[in-house]
Amino acid sequence: MSNSVRRPDIWILPEALALIGEEAIRSCDGLETGGILLGTDDGQEVVIRHAGGPGPKARRESNRFLRDLTHAQQVAELAWTEDQSQWIGEWHTHPSGDLTPSNYDLEAYARHLHDPELSFKRFLTIIVVLTPTGEITAAAWVVDQETALPVPVAVADDHVGHPRKSIAER
Repeated sequence: MSNSVRRPDIWILPEALALIGEEAIRSCDGLETGGILLGTDDGQEVVIRHAGGPGPKARRESNRFLRDLTHAQQVAELAWTEDQSQWIGEWHTHPSGDLTPSNYDLEAYARHLHDPELSFKRFLTIIVVLTPTGEITAAAWVVDQETALPVPVAVADDHVGHPRKSIAER
């Protein structure tokens, strides 16, 4: 992240976190899975209100994941209708156990950031890993034109600003 952009406070609603957890279990087959993150980003605070799953036509491979674009668009339209949430990032699993973005991930985020139609100033990603004991752990990253930085995410009650615990503690 560039020095001109303040590191955001990031909140995730329990419903979005629950969907990510339920879907992430699918990667126990050794293939990545994932989906989109929808919410708000006002430049200082990010609120993840919704998470989408992979969709029926997603391509799942051992080292990359390609979401079902039609499914993602439908999820985005529903979120917009519900509370004007917009696409702010993506989540996906890494069956390898690595919580850092891969080169493939970084190239995909760079394409999003350079696409003038998308108008991203930064892109949020959550990487999820299943531990050998079947537990889920995750790391969030904010990616901009220059860097990718790990950031803490807090689970919010219904009223953003009242954290439960960080996703790393769950």
